[in-house]
Amino acid sequence: MESETVGQELSRLWSGAMIFAPHLAGCSCAGGFHVPLDPGAVEQDLLEFLRHRYRQDGRDALAAFVEDRLEASETSTRRRDFADWLGGLDDAVLPQADLDRLTGDIRMTLESMNGATRAAGNGFVCY
Repeated sequence: MESETVGQELSRLWSGAMIFAPHLAGCSCAGGFHVPLDPGAVEQDLLEFLRHRYRQDGRDALAAFVEDRLEASETSTRRRDFADWLGGLDDAVLPQADLDRLTGDIRMTLESMNGATRAAGNGFVCY
């Protein structure tokens, strides 16, 4: 059996992120009603944060790589599913240190998303 690449792992984490799972209405932290999360908006927020962070850190190539994904996300002709984009990160043309930084930052975020747990005793996912 072939081992999973870093990009494949990130794609799997994204596809299974608990923050996109439906949860029951009545969560008091959401004002008592269901608030669906848009994966496209979550992707954009994550990438905009990372682009800013990489610019602040002087990682221009990495910031430009993330910027390219953000621009592609805004045009339907260049649109590629985020899970597919993540799956292809192992082949990205970036210095290894930048690739390690990007995949590490995304992994940390996705593991956090997947760590969402059901509120004690209530049976629904609470964010």
